[in-house]
Amino acid sequence: MRVTRYRGKHLKARPRTGGAAAVGAAASVCIAGSASAHSPTHLVRPGDTLSSIASRYGTTVARLAAANHLADPNFIVSGTRLAVSGTRSALVRRTHLVRSGETLSWIASRFGTSVTALARANSIANPNMVIAGTRLNVPSKGAVATRSASAARSVGPIESLLERSAATHGIDAALVKAIAWQESGWQQHAVSSAGAIGVMQVMPGTADLVNSWTGAHLNVRQADDNIELGVRYLRHLLDIMPTEAKAIAGYYTGPGAVGRRLSRVQRPYVRNVRALKNRF
Repeated sequence: MRVTRYRGKHLKARPRTGGAAAVGAAASVCIAGSASAHSPTHLVRPGDTLSSIASRYGTTVARLAAANHLADPNFIVSGTRLAVSGTRSALVRRTHLVRSGETLSWIASRFGTSVTALARANSIANPNMVIAGTRLNVPSKGAVATRSASAARSVGPIESLLERSAATHGIDAALVKAIAWQESGWQQHAVSSAGAIGVMQVMPGTADLVNSWTGAHLNVRQADDNIELGVRYLRHLLDIMPTEAKAIAGYYTGPGAVGRRLSRVQRPYVRNVRALKNRF
């Protein structure tokens, strides 16, 4: 079979305006000016955004950008030490370092709080996505996170669809579940800033490509078809890529962007998918 040089769904950089988007470590960007020796400072970690840092210290994105001479406040570099002005008197005392495979709902349950409270305390725009290496502020104990009745009903059918499609195409169901969870948290209503849709976060262009291979007419906006499209595409990647790790990376960035070594963007994604795979 001739390899199609389709470059995938995420090659165009996603807007980074807040939430849990990875920053710095994944891009070459403008580095902040040196922090004043007399100012409080914050060491930027992978997963930090300027908005989450501003929220933590009770200041604004504009003030942080001005204090550190940032030309583009949407981009900060992991390892940079930022001068922090306008800190609040009482910072959140509890923090949690996110490890590979953890989800916001699991963290909320562990600390006896809710997903909503965690997302609000850390300015996370998409609570289905949390980046390994991020240090989260944990708010005071509240109600333990629970799924709504409708969400609870939807998880079972989605998992069954993932398992059925994985079996049909001869893929480890744990891998399919892991990628689906990493991509959307198994939410068909999820739509990324790049335009990826549904449980498997399939781009319309990817859906057209997969449909063209088989003459199918699968609808990316329907959960069962979305899963089938994503799993067929993953099967293709597992067939053409030399290793599972590179197939996973190809699902994220497109196979044309996978080189001899995984990039700084691809490595964290692959690590997290593998960690999730071990949980399913």
